[in-house]
Amino acid sequence: MNNPVITSCLVISAFVAAVGAAEPDSVTAVDFSKPIGKLRALHGVNNGPVVVGNHTADMVARHREAGFPSARLHDCHWPNPNVVDIPAIFPLFHADADNPSNYIFAPTDHYLKPIVDNGEQIVYRLGVSIEHKTTFRTAPPEDFAKWAKICVNVIRHYNDGWANGYHYNIRQFEIWNEPEGSQMWQGSMEQYFDLYRVAATAIKAYNPELKVGGPVATCPSSGIVKPFLAYCRDRKLPLDFFSWHCYTDSVSALLDTVRSARVVLDAYGFQKSESLCTEWRPMLAGFDQVAWTPDRPAMAVRDAFERNRNHEAAAFAASALLQMQDSPLDMAHFYTADDSPWSMFNEYGVPGKVFFAFKAFNQFLQTPNRVAVTGASSGDGLTLGAGLSDDGKRAALLVSNYRSPQKSAKIALQKLPWAGATRAEIWRVDAANDFQRTSETTLTGDAAAVELETPPGSVTFVRLNQP
Repeated sequence: MNNPVITSCLVISAFVAAVGAAEPDSVTAVDFSKPIGKLRALHGVNNGPVVVGNHTADMVARHREAGFPSARLHDCHWPNPNVVDIPAIFPLFHADADNPSNYIFAPTDHYLKPIVDNGEQIVYRLGVSIEHKTTFRTAPPEDFAKWAKICVNVIRHYNDGWANGYHYNIRQFEIWNEPEGSQMWQGSMEQYFDLYRVAATAIKAYNPELKVGGPVATCPSSGIVKPFLAYCRDRKLPLDFFSWHCYTDSVSALLDTVRSARVVLDAYGFQKSESLCTEWRPMLAGFDQVAWTPDRPAMAVRDAFERNRNHEAAAFAASALLQMQDSPLDMAHFYTADDSPWSMFNEYGVPGKVFFAFKAFNQFLQTPNRVAVTGASSGDGLTLGAGLSDDGKRAALLVSNYRSPQKSAKIALQKLPWAGATRAEIWRVDAANDFQRTSETTLTGDAAAVELETPPGSVTFVRLNQP
């Protein structure tokens, strides 16, 4: 869908024959005199940086480097979750829920501290992690009211100091995760609705300022979504946010899903409820390719996971983060930023190209004032964002080419907030570069323009200032 509007994200889809052509395939203009709002820090992730000894990578520093604004907690320390999950914190369900000695908080305390220290806002999923092979913890709780009381006491520990706890001011709490899937929920849809009712009501009774949400669906079109929204609407239950997931190889499909989530929320009367995509990621290698089977070599599975964090996936991620700016989305969380196979890091804590796309986006956010680019704002092509610093002394461009055949672009820089020459530093994420500065040039004249190589599977960050 192409909308000829003024926006800070431009998708260019025309063909260019080669980088060495006489003229770049596309010439577009950025007008730095036309502010159009603030850039939004939508580069949240799932999970924190704490590891428990299988490698020595400093992932705490990596999280800080990328400036992740928020961390949603699900599948922490997967596949052996000993933190965050309710059974990990309160392992003996028959025990007294009001006795602090029946809670094991220390591992989760250790897990949450660096997230908080890094300034990442926490979205806490109350429930359990996924179980692909077992059903140890995915049955509905035996007593919904008691389970809700345990959840409230976990909140008390992390927000109000209960049981030698903390004052982390965690505001958002999801009730369970993907209850329409047997790997997450062994009960019926109606049982999940009842659990949500009991838990959300108990949390709001404890502190009405906290935000609760669900159903943490596999996608907005999942069969659980409309019945859940009708259930909440008809019973006037709190639903501060609707959370959902999207795994795809198409940026266009992701943005379509963002819009569909807002449509269904509004249709059921939840116009004021936030829309949170609490899991998203590029799936260049599909679910069938990341699953081991006897006829597929183990290395093929590893290669599939690596592809989902490579330079093409990095371009997907950067394009998505840019295009989300104009979408009806309130928060987004990439799955994931720990050391699981699904992460932007590998199992040794080594960052993939996707991490460097997030780092590039974080640098782009240092020029938070969006400025106008005339053009479309969706698709899998070449996406452009432009921003200006608060003091007007720095500007930046972020350019991402996911799947367009275009290999170069010329960007006219109109009405920069300074006179004279402009220094342009160019940083790249591609098959050969991990967000490294590849060139620097000085632009002169009133009609300054920067010409960039933009092959498919690349992300380019351009920092602009006076020499």
